[in-house]
Amino acid sequence: MPLATYQIILAMGGFFVLLGIVFILWNRRERKKYYNSILLTRRDIKESLTHEPHRSWLHAWQIGGRISLILGIVLLIIGGVLWFITP
Repeated sequence: MPLATYQIILAMGGFFVLLGIVFILWNRRERKKYYNSILLTRRDIKESLTHEPHRSWLHAWQIGGRISLILGIVLLIIGGVLWFITP
């Protein structure tokens, strides 16, 4: 395979790592915004303190970020290994 192919694999890995970090940071912002809005608009403070009932849609960004981060790291490792072992 040509050297450009390995560089593309490395670039995709870097893109997915950055995307995963952005998704995880976005998740933190969304959770904080959601639970702070509950505190101001509702009388029930129990939900904001215990986070019950569990809101699974708030964790979607975090799960997607972790998957993207793992995929990016794997691509970076594969691209780096292929780049260094080929003559």
